[in-house]
Amino acid sequence: MRRPVFKSAPPALGAAWLRSGLRPGSARGWRSAAVPVLCLAGLVVAGYLSYVETTARPAVCGPVGDCNAVQQSAYAKLFGILPVGVLGVLGYVVILALWAWLLRAPEETRSRFGLALPAVVMFGVAFSAYLTFLELFVISAVCLWCLSSALLMVALLWAVYLGWAARPSTGSGEPTA
Repeated sequence: MRRPVFKSAPPALGAAWLRSGLRPGSARGWRSAAVPVLCLAGLVVAGYLSYVETTARPAVCGPVGDCNAVQQSAYAKLFGILPVGVLGVLGYVVILALWAWLLRAPEETRSRFGLALPAVVMFGVAFSAYLTFLELFVISAVCLWCLSSALLMVALLWAVYLGWAARPSTGSGEPTA
């Protein structure tokens, strides 16, 4: 007989895990686990970009692209005030917080606010697409860090969508957990 996984885990964590329906090897498990992993990778990328933007240091970009041209452009700050990298950090933190909150939330809350996570991620993808457009067609320079963040946001959308679409429907158009 197999030993329970949560024998030594805190009861609240074990209960949240069991309520979530995530199991090792299950398709839903990897989809939901992909969200925090992708958010942490996004936090590293956006954190580095924030550091570069707020300290005015040159970015390490590698042999491809010109990160410094992008970071020094007028588009590197939202409304001329907020560095875009800081906005990225805030975005990844909000996505991670929504994911954790929805994982532990009661069924009624999940059915009411279940679309918040996909909506925030979709906004992140749209904003990343806008910034990538600016890089290619306005600034005429490419930042690999920025493209990495955009690809991470697209991967987040994919993971969130697959996790959301895998939920059974209640018939009212709202997915259930």
